[in-house]
Amino acid sequence: MQYVRCLDNVGYEVSLTLGRVYKTLPDTSDSISVRVIDNEGEDYLYDATRFEPLKMSGEMAEATITVHVPLYVKGILHAEALAAHKSVSALMREWLDERLDLPGDGQRFGQTANSG
Repeated sequence: MQYVRCLDNVGYEVSLTLGRVYKTLPDTSDSISVRVIDNEGEDYLYDATRFEPLKMSGEMAEATITVHVPLYVKGILHAEALAAHKSVSALMREWLDERLDLPGDGQRFGQTANSG
């Protein structure tokens, strides 16, 4: 999986948002284009100069997200976290890390070798 950040959306303001991260798909048609899943949820070939590869290092700023779930899902998450001897936040970070298959050295989502 590869991700890119939009640097230029001129002419594609509806489909691309400046600064937003997009998932790319493999495409072998040429080396000057990149196939991106855009704001409309469609994959489209864009000029590669409109994007930069997303740097996934521990030096990037962290962000907080809020997820609204039904009450029963909150209960299930709490039960899963208790069973795993983790906080709900740590469990969610672990699940995201597994699901997104992000590259790195175990220091994703602000974790260090001693934390988890």
